[in-house]
Amino acid sequence: MMKMTKYFLIFHTGMFLVAGFGMWFILKWLFPQTLVKGYPVIPIFFYLLGLVFIYVFNHNSPEKPGKVVNTYMLMRMIKIFISAVILLIYWIVDKINIRNFALIFVIFYIINLIWETYIYLRMEMYLKYKEDQKKPPRERID
Repeated sequence: MMKMTKYFLIFHTGMFLVAGFGMWFILKWLFPQTLVKGYPVIPIFFYLLGLVFIYVFNHNSPEKPGKVVNTYMLMRMIKIFISAVILLIYWIVDKINIRNFALIFVIFYIINLIWETYIYLRMEMYLKYKEDQKKPPRERID
């Protein structure tokens, strides 16, 4: 489990460094009018939520696979709620650039959604593999 967690942490960090700087580079050079002052908040927000997501999944019990699904759905709802709060706060602070900020935020949200789904599927495959390892081999019926 620790090996998988380390892999997720390294891959998550690398992915958001590439996505954060890549998106910033694209916006700065191709669409400079859409770049907003609060841009660094977006990748940092999703990076921190991803760390929490990995931490929570790492501390789930492999013996309770139903709890993993409930945890996944709870994390989704929390992320939606916190995302709405971030957008609301930015709207109050900078009403002029809210459209650009929301567009960039949605792009990162989709990237994060794909990444979290990947983590969830890998975790489910790992739990299923561990469960299969615990089962005794099937007896051959003649």
